[in-house]
Amino acid sequence: MYDILNKFNLPGLEIFQNQRAVLCIAGGIIVIVVFVLILIILRKRKFKKAVKINLTDSKDYSGEQLEDNYKLITKRIKRVGKKYKSILFTSVELEDMPITIPINVAIGLAKSRKRCFLIDLDLGRDAIARAFELDVQDNGLRPKAVATKFENLWVLPGHHFIQSKQMNIQAIVEKALDRFDFILINAPSLVNSPDRRQIISAVQAAFICSKGSSEADRLDELIKLSDCMVIGHIQIQP
Repeated sequence: MYDILNKFNLPGLEIFQNQRAVLCIAGGIIVIVVFVLILIILRKRKFKKAVKINLTDSKDYSGEQLEDNYKLITKRIKRVGKKYKSILFTSVELEDMPITIPINVAIGLAKSRKRCFLIDLDLGRDAIARAFELDVQDNGLRPKAVATKFENLWVLPGHHFIQSKQMNIQAIVEKALDRFDFILINAPSLVNSPDRRQIISAVQAAFICSKGSSEADRLDELIKLSDCMVIGHIQIQP
């Protein structure tokens, strides 16, 4: 057989075997790449499923259903917790994201024995300080986590940033990562914020709150400019 191959100047048997091995390896690599891409697509589709929160007093929507929605959000945060610990809650317009959403999620995480740090970047309302009945006082230029009445939950009120007249949110988040299980950031009306790029670059993942898909798409495009991963859309139903 080898004489015949040599006579007609044909490749040897070993070359055919090597080529076959190369093709098998290449095929295996392609299968693995396709499998990984499918997993990534399925994961993104899973996170894109909207969590609908009804803010009306409709009799068809009970408080128990509302609580289940908050549990769904906290469950999603825990699911990605090994990779994403700093989570942004944001919206296009101020009224698109009630303060009750990040507060209830933070309380839910704290009750599940997760050390949670809630940072308020809604400087106009300072709503988190009022919600937890915190005194608005001068705490100095250095940011300080303030304990709440809930075990495992600390907050950084919005008036801190007004008093210090600066917002080095990235440094605050990086320092907090070693101390807390999760850092939640309340930053509504992100599109209109002059610090929007700094805020987005400081977090690893985000929830987008909106009343419609067009507003969510607008924020989604802005967030995609960084390494931040959108892990959920919260659809507000007025």
